[in-house]
Amino acid sequence: MHFQPGETNIICTNAEASLHFYRDILGFTFVEEEGGAYRLAAGERTYLLLPLATEERPEHPYCSTPEFSLDLYVENVSEAYTYLKESGVTFARHWEEGKPSCIIRDPDGLVVEVIQR
Repeated sequence: MHFQPGETNIICTNAEASLHFYRDILGFTFVEEEGGAYRLAAGERTYLLLPLATEERPEHPYCSTPEFSLDLYVENVSEAYTYLKESGVTFARHWEEGKPSCIIRDPDGLVVEVIQR
């Protein structure tokens, strides 16, 4: 048996805040609005922002509890880090000189790792 990944659902508390984060800051492409949910694309993958969560996620250190995280590749992590800081993004782990990545959180605290290819 072989499973093929499909669309990724991002369960959020506020679709507009998540749309701003993923579309306006991270550059995902808006595809459509569907009953209060937003479908986005990044590369060949699609994501659906589902505003179904009723509580905010409690803050915890990255990798201290089971979770999925999304990896995004960039050409220059230093430039990405500066851009994300200027955009007011919350960091779970700041970038350090010589390191290949930094870790950010979306408006609901979900983890996104930004990695230099």
